Amino acid sequence: MRKFFAIIFFIILAFPLIFGAQTAISVVTWALDRDFYIETLDQPEVYAALGSDALVDELLAAQLNLPPGVDTNALSSIFGELLTPDYIQSQISAYINGFFDYLQGRTNEFTPVIDLRPLKTAIAGDQQDAFLAALLQSLPVCEPGQTPGFGNENQYACKPAGISDQLIIEQALKPALPAVLAQIPDQAPLEGEFGAIAENTNWRKYIPGMAAPASIMLSVLILAVVSITVWYLIALIADPGWHGRLQWLGWMLFVPSLIVFLLGFAAQGGVAAYWINFGMARAPLAASPIGTELAESMQIVALSALPRVSNAFKMVGGINGALALALIFWGIATPRKRAI
Repeated sequence: MRKFFAIIFFIILAFPLIFGAQTAISVVTWALDRDFYIETLDQPEVYAALGSDALVDELLAAQLNLPPGVDTNALSSIFGELLTPDYIQSQISAYINGFFDYLQGRTNEFTPVIDLRPLKTAIAGDQQDAFLAALLQSLPVCEPGQTPGFGNENQYACKPAGISDQLIIEQALKPALPAVLAQIPDQAPLEGEFGAIAENTNWRKYIPGMAAPASIMLSVLILAVVSITVWYLIALIADPGWHGRLQWLGWMLFVPSLIVFLLGFAAQGGVAAYWINFGMARAPLAASPIGTELAESMQIVALSALPRVSNAFKMVGGINGALALALIFWGIATPRKRAI
């Protein structure tokens, strides 16, 4: 009868607890590691998407108030040279490090920004002539009644008619460029809705006095302790002697460990890749100016993360599986308790 109760307790208590604890440990080994995200996003496809002509064209058209259909290829080419992989990688790293510093309580606020200083320095220096020439090439000639300039709410940007681009550059743009760049902030905020979310929710510290990563680690530790306690008590219920108890401990640990270990192989196999491709193919990215590039880069990022995720599950499942086998053989080697 005690073995029957032990089986019931294992099914409804020990198995979900042990499986949940091993899964949680597998996840936190990479989910709370900032280097995991930095290395995963360090992909040429990500740099190509963030520096794509389509994205640059849309940003330029919006910021410069350009009319639809103007040719911004020359200006996009200039910014394409400025948005180097090293620059984009540094911005991604700064973003992730700032976010984790905020999560870990090292800073009291997190404001995502883009560092514009390298771009401003390049435009004011070596790339000045090329930038100004490309800028004027992108501007249409003013129609009758339009005021030359970068436009306002009532008209698009345009350049004066009958004046050469070189003269406009030498007489107007070059003298004004230092003052214009000085008015541009060194950092452009990308906060969006993050500030409102951070103010209206208490997700960063869901355990009082502890930052989110520490709170998660403590929760996983508590789950592991509860799992071990239930696992041990069920073994005591299952058999009166250590010959049987050790084998119960081993088999109860082996079953969830095997599943976690197999999940590691599944994560790195074709099943996970299939569902990633399936999801990316149906993601609503058409509204983005870089929909195709964004989908491809997200797909590459997800696939590149799989080896680390897979190794975490295989490591946790393998270690616990080895411990389970040791307990089983230990129980087999332990003499049965003799009845007195």
